[in-house]
Amino acid sequence: MNETRFEQLKASIIEAGMIMRGEMQPSREFVIERAETPKAPVEMWAVCLESDDHELLIPRKLYLVKYGESGVVVRDENGETTFCDKEDFLPLPLAHEVEELLELAA
Repeated sequence: MNETRFEQLKASIIEAGMIMRGEMQPSREFVIERAETPKAPVEMWAVCLESDDHELLIPRKLYLVKYGESGVVVRDENGETTFCDKEDFLPLPLAHEVEELLELAA
C-alpha cells in the first residue's frame, strides 16, 4: 500500500471512531432497500448479518438462502445445510441478470 492510500485509510478510521463515539456526524449515509421477507419457501440472495460461528457463516457475505415460515435454510462454509433465524439475514432485491451472475460465480 502506498503512503497516500495509507493516509486516506488512516483518516477514514479516525473519522469512523469519532462517529462511533458521537463526536461527529457521518459525512454520508447509505440506504439499503430491504426486500420483503417471503412467507412461502423462496430461494433468494441475502447478506448474513449475524452468526454464532464466524467460521461457518461469515457476516457481510452473500449467501443463497431459502426462506421458510419459521426461519432460513442456508449452506454454510463447510457445505452443510443449516437452519438460522430470519433476523440473521438481510434479503436483497436483485435484478434477474445479477442473480444469474451470482449463481455462475457461486
